[in-house]
Amino acid sequence: MAKKKVLVTVPNGEQWIHKETALFLLKLQQDKRYKLKIDLPTYRPLANNQHHIIKEFILGNYDYWLSCDADVAPIKNPLDLIKLDKDIIGLPAPLWRLKNPLDTYQDKSHPVYWGVYSYNESRDEYKILSKEKGLQKVDAVSGACFIIARRVFNNNRLRSKGWWRRLNKDGTVFMGNDLSFCWRARDEGWEVWVHWDYPVRHFREVELNKIMDIFMI
Repeated sequence: MAKKKVLVTVPNGEQWIHKETALFLLKLQQDKRYKLKIDLPTYRPLANNQHHIIKEFILGNYDYWLSCDADVAPIKNPLDLIKLDKDIIGLPAPLWRLKNPLDTYQDKSHPVYWGVYSYNESRDEYKILSKEKGLQKVDAVSGACFIIARRVFNNNRLRSKGWWRRLNKDGTVFMGNDLSFCWRARDEGWEVWVHWDYPVRHFREVELNKIMDIFMI
């Protein structure tokens, strides 16, 4: 029986990849369960990069797409999750919440959250979910690290517009790339999942004055 083909990508528009991400890729190459191709595309912006990848994914007749951000390193082997054969499955990633001034947040004690979400249809907005255990069906996941089955892209809307941001009528951004993709995917009937037992490490620069404010130093 022929091995399933997996396209592994690390989109890096800045042409930079973290050392731990590179070490993860080296280790991943040792997994012989699947036929892997690793690509490091550098198109910009992100949506353009992702759609170049989708084009390669379709033309290469791959079975699954594993994507990992350039500053992310999975703790466990994400290829383990392919056997679950989910449409879209994310590995939970810790994200830095404090993009705005600290005093604009109701809860200053939680500067980091998991990029996993539920969706409020009436308000057309996402809510951050608390960490659980095991496999869970959700409404959206961060694009930090995910696996998508080929069947999801047997859909022209997701092939051509999936990763582009949703905009307000005035042209400003209403919803970011990852949430926009999950919103469209669910709208087309695909399911989004997360496996809480497969978190990733996420390496970010942090302004230390914010950390001092959080811990009241």
